[in-house]
Amino acid sequence: MNKKEILEYVRTIAISLIVALVLASVATGCSKIIAEHHSKMLARISNTAKDNELIGYLITKYTAEAAKNPGDYTINVRLGDLYSLLFSYNQAEEQYKKAIDKSPYGVYTPYFGLANMYIKTGKYKKALRIVKRLENKDYKPLLIAKGDFYMNLGDALWQNADYKNAVNQYKVAFFYYKKVDSKKKDTAVSGIIDCYNKIADDYYKKNKKQKAVESLETALLYKETSFLYYKLAILYMDFDPVLANKYMEKTYAIDPGIINFEIYEEILLKLVKLYYVNGKDIEADLYRHKLKAIQSFQKRYVITEKDVGINITDLKYKSNFFDTKYKIQVKFKIENNSKYDFNSLYVIAKLHYDTKDNEVQNREIFNQRFYSKKKPLKSRTTSQEYKFTYTYTDKDELFAAQKIRLNFFAGKKDNMRKIPVYSVEIKK
Repeated sequence: MNKKEILEYVRTIAISLIVALVLASVATGCSKIIAEHHSKMLARISNTAKDNELIGYLITKYTAEAAKNPGDYTINVRLGDLYSLLFSYNQAEEQYKKAIDKSPYGVYTPYFGLANMYIKTGKYKKALRIVKRLENKDYKPLLIAKGDFYMNLGDALWQNADYKNAVNQYKVAFFYYKKVDSKKKDTAVSGIIDCYNKIADDYYKKNKKQKAVESLETALLYKETSFLYYKLAILYMDFDPVLANKYMEKTYAIDPGIINFEIYEEILLKLVKLYYVNGKDIEADLYRHKLKAIQSFQKRYVITEKDVGINITDLKYKSNFFDTKYKIQVKFKIENNSKYDFNSLYVIAKLHYDTKDNEVQNREIFNQRFYSKKKPLKSRTTSQEYKFTYTYTDKDELFAAQKIRLNFFAGKKDNMRKIPVYSVEIKK
């Protein structure tokens, strides 16, 4: 091999590695679409001693009521729910079955209680048989309950990495939600897309690129997202640069912040070469111009986490004498570690914390644009010191947070995604 061939070979290997890494990162991004939903639906309840004490009290109470009112199926449903909270599934099953035997025709609550309990214990076929016994009628609460059941089943299969079966359950849930125009259909769509992403990833690992493409294009039938467009652009890059470019252009129009521009440039270079070889000089010149425009855009607006540094010079957490008012004071400098000047830089600071209900929250506390063409932050330099303050009281949910992190995000363009560049824990 001559020097030119060696360089081209090295370049090809580098691009291949980038593609693999980008696909992996995009897959992670797509999975985050319903990560919060999965965690809420599938997280085991961690009962405290007080919780168990209350549940035990209620079981005693409702058991006594069931003895006094033997024909009331609703009491057995409540008991089934309470036993499920204690993971006492045999007792829960017994109560749900009693409720089914007592309940009048047309009542479906005990059936869903039993079916959802079977999902928790991994008895999916039993769960499906229970729900399929229910009459199909256009009654909104029933259809939503069916949608919820199939979502739960999809979540359980998702947790077991059975994405092909999970996506089928999410589709059924979507059918029921859509029938009554429930907002829950959006969650079902997210589940469908996430499954198809996982399925595509599995095909890609097995070098079945066409199958991966089919999976992602099926997902597009449910919802068009920048992540799907981007992954399809990458997958098409090797065997159909024309289609790859179409998907990349759609990504660029919606969310240019997720693009690795080395890959975009590689697609455009392939198109220039394709049209040049086929004697289509006008098209070749068109994509040469497009390539220059993308390179210019990258220079002006694209940054990586390595390009921006946040140097915290002072971080204070203060409270007043009565511990009713709290103040976070931050002083920081911005480091331009890139090879280009910052003519515009948007810096956002957010507090990341857990509420008392163990829900993760993010609260924006600072958002400012810095620099201009006349007053840029020069390449390889550090800015002057900036500062901001955030105040809250003991009535704020932030007061009960066990851990608080201060996260910084940065980007060169207002409508582009801001990437995380720095994170620090705030100690009370």
